[in-house]
Amino acid sequence: GVFCILALLCWGCASCSSDSETPGSTWRTAPPERQGFDSAELAAVIEQIDAEDLPFDSVQVVRNGVLILDAYFYPYLGGQPHDIASVTKSVTSTLVGIAIDRGLLALDDAVLEHFGELGPAPTGDGKEDIRLEHLLTMSSGLACGHSPGEPELYAMLASDHYVEYALSLPMATPPGVLFAYCSPGSHLLSAMLSDGAAQTAHEFAREHLFGPLGISESVWPTDPQGVNHGWGDLQLHPHDMARIGLLFLNEGEWNGTRVLSSAWIERATRSSIATGADDTDYGYQWWVLGAEMEGVYEARGRGGQAIVAWPDKDVVAVFTGRGIDVRGDVAPVLAAALKSDDALPSNPDAYARLQAAIERAKEAPEAQPVPDLPPIAEEVSGKIYRLDSNQFDVRCVSLRFDSPSEVAFTLSVGEGSFELPVGMDGVPRFSESGPTGIPVGVTGRWSASSVFEMAYDEVAGPNHLRIRADFPPSAESLTLLFTDPAGHFAPQVVPGSETSSCE
Repeated sequence: GVFCILALLCWGCASCSSDSETPGSTWRTAPPERQGFDSAELAAVIEQIDAEDLPFDSVQVVRNGVLILDAYFYPYLGGQPHDIASVTKSVTSTLVGIAIDRGLLALDDAVLEHFGELGPAPTGDGKEDIRLEHLLTMSSGLACGHSPGEPELYAMLASDHYVEYALSLPMATPPGVLFAYCSPGSHLLSAMLSDGAAQTAHEFAREHLFGPLGISESVWPTDPQGVNHGWGDLQLHPHDMARIGLLFLNEGEWNGTRVLSSAWIERATRSSIATGADDTDYGYQWWVLGAEMEGVYEARGRGGQAIVAWPDKDVVAVFTGRGIDVRGDVAPVLAAALKSDDALPSNPDAYARLQAAIERAKEAPEAQPVPDLPPIAEEVSGKIYRLDSNQFDVRCVSLRFDSPSEVAFTLSVGEGSFELPVGMDGVPRFSESGPTGIPVGVTGRWSASSVFEMAYDEVAGPNHLRIRADFPPSAESLTLLFTDPAGHFAPQVVPGSETSSCE
């Protein structure tokens, strides 16, 4: 967590503010010094991220309800909701808490009693003992989450019925015994909420969480049966992620309205089960930190997505990222920026430096000269290549080289087809929507006379791939190498052969 050093650096809390602001439709902002932060040191954070091209999309810091840092990094400029990955789990848990507050669910509800047409109700194998609370604490006992890479999640995604798949997993241990990070279990939470509330999790959120908090724009995909993905894929603006963190710091109240019980917040954000990791336990789909970071809890998602809450200091930090979680690289500088629980003397020069750094971070890279195309580009241009089976479900690809600087990359994924422009000058070209529904930016270059490489980056999401196409002299086939700099997806070599159509 970013705030691991704050507990060591900051003063005691005798003078902490107790009258945190609650934003309305817009956030109250102020120079960092008014909330005890040093603008010069915050500027150093932004400058470091920008200069080293660290994979951040945004960083926000809120203290006492005041937004004192609001930074975005090209190409994500905050204009659209961001895929928050497994931070979704903490939102799902929060919705379950609201449903429990309203008497629609209970912690000791038997999981199998909630599904009916959504899935089978097997008995006699121990599943009848799984309770709602076991799903919240990742201790359902299902044979899930014990292997790296979440194989059960991807098997569920390949199935026609996600809930049925999750319920059909065998039991590995009795419920409540062992922590195992199981995303299908979080999806069962969404399905249980849908059953208890008689509406989807997204509908319930708009009425009982997003609406009261002023969150007006959100995207939340569903499974084939219409159940919102309980484990991930929710898209929210970073400011709205901060609203959720601030709701927890305000003990469930928002502008004088009770949204969530303080009792639920206290229970959800304290340790319920050990994870096996040093100084990190698990609550109700929230990560609970210990040792020097005691009192801090986090919602975490792959690729650098996070909501970090530190109640003792009335601080919320939000991060969105480009596939790799490198928050630790900027933690010491960000931590050192918090100097006091009281206002610091104003520092206009440092504040101007911070604002300038924020503006520079939004700028596109300078275009580079574009070399001439190699001879093979003309031979392969416009050809369609059918690929062997692969983990990304890409069926066919095609590259069209109309000029050295104008390249179109077409890929057929599942039943859809997407034509993505490719920037050959080091500046990405953007599509309005890619295979996951999120805009994609792509750059390309010829690294050898028969090797074309592309960087495929979701603008507001954690999926960032590198794609290398090797063409033999005949140009009747190709070999694609997919790699993920974050290591979330294993590298995969995929052969392809020329075809007249991808139908």
